[in-house]
Amino acid sequence: MIKDNSESLLSALQREGYGLPAYCGGRGDCGKCKVRLLANLPEPKEQEIRLLPKKEREEGWRLACLVREAGEYELELPDIREIELESEEIHVAEAADESSCALAVDIGTTTLAMSLMDRIKKQVIRTVAGINHQRRFGADVLSRIDAANRGQGKMLQRLIEDDLNTLCRNMGAGECIEELSMPVIISGNTTMEHLLQGLSCQGLGVYPYKAEDLTMHAYKNMTILPGISTYVGADIVSGIVACGIDQKEELSILVDLGTNGEMVIGNRDRIMVASTAAGPAFEGGNISCGSPGIPGAIDTVEIKNGTAQITTIGGECPAGICGSGVLEIVYEFLKGGLMDETGLLNENYFDKGYCLAEGITFSEKDIREVQMAKSAIRAGIDILLTAFGVTPDQVDRLYLAGGFGQKLNCVKAVGIGLFPEELSDRILAVGNSSLKGAALLAMDPAFSERFQRVADISEEIHLANHEMFQDLYMKHMFFPGE
Repeated sequence: MIKDNSESLLSALQREGYGLPAYCGGRGDCGKCKVRLLANLPEPKEQEIRLLPKKEREEGWRLACLVREAGEYELELPDIREIELESEEIHVAEAADESSCALAVDIGTTTLAMSLMDRIKKQVIRTVAGINHQRRFGADVLSRIDAANRGQGKMLQRLIEDDLNTLCRNMGAGECIEELSMPVIISGNTTMEHLLQGLSCQGLGVYPYKAEDLTMHAYKNMTILPGISTYVGADIVSGIVACGIDQKEELSILVDLGTNGEMVIGNRDRIMVASTAAGPAFEGGNISCGSPGIPGAIDTVEIKNGTAQITTIGGECPAGICGSGVLEIVYEFLKGGLMDETGLLNENYFDKGYCLAEGITFSEKDIREVQMAKSAIRAGIDILLTAFGVTPDQVDRLYLAGGFGQKLNCVKAVGIGLFPEELSDRILAVGNSSLKGAALLAMDPAFSERFQRVADISEEIHLANHEMFQDLYMKHMFFPGE
């Protein structure tokens, strides 16, 4: 199965069409691409000793990305639970006819969402969602860019096309998105839009980070929404329009928490944007027992007298920890004195981590992942506030975008320092603002002027080389004290 030592078992499985989670892009950091080798068992690598329990290693489990010995392998793939396809009947009535319909689509790095719109009645008929199977090439856009630039672009394009066609079928709209006669509006980050269209990603991953096309344009039967830059894409433009930030006199902040965290501050007169590589911790990635928002994922945590009280998505047996659960654990550790302001777990849990349920623990390494993610986001917010010349108390509203934002406990988010305390009573979760923005244009073509204007006037602040970023990043690595 492995041709030579230049490829891994993970790459070989991907080549043969088998999908395994590989949030870290195959670097041996996330521990998700587990397979059980039934013969030709290699000695475990250092990362496998660190990430896999001894019992699993003895039973033959290895990380596919680290198995590089050429040869044939007999193996067992794990039972991979994925985000179940969700269907929401928002409006029960049928559209008058097919000619009155339009489709709005959000292509997220982790999940996809699609809404069928009635353009005459200005209503959503139905919304469906599913997983982006490109995740087998990594949880973040940089991993996908790297995979595309290593010759996997066609595979990544095929995966997203297959996922969109699956959503179309579940929607009842048709077998193939490219064959639909209705208008199709596509929103997503710049990398996702490039991969859908088969555009080169060579310029996306290296300075000066130049995209092939950021304009609003047609691709086959689809309208591709405009982006602002390589790392502030059409999904953020859609969010700005959906929240009405570009129309309001009062000042607003929009934060989209994901692997690549994007932030906006502005009003009808001025808009400033920024992005930062927050890492996949808020989506369960790079967390030892992390999980997407699947049934069984731990989503809320409360620790009383040292004992964790948890809930899981769908009330099912614990299967991992999703993003909202990850944030709540850290808050509960801080509140209960199980860790200090530096993120150091107390000696009772330092070596083996804190057990939340059978087989599910949260470790010192996991705390560090959360610290890095929240520090990057908070530093970005602080820099935007300073650049705009305002303080947090002058902001009227903080819009929190994305599915993770809907499940986020805002009190706990402020409690770990993710957002300024002054905004604690002004946070509003708006769900998938990228999809909502695309839906506005799907219902009314006149919205195209607002999309174009937002993309044109937005000023981007590059955080990576900003003089304040490193100091603020290190400052916010600490958690708030008493």
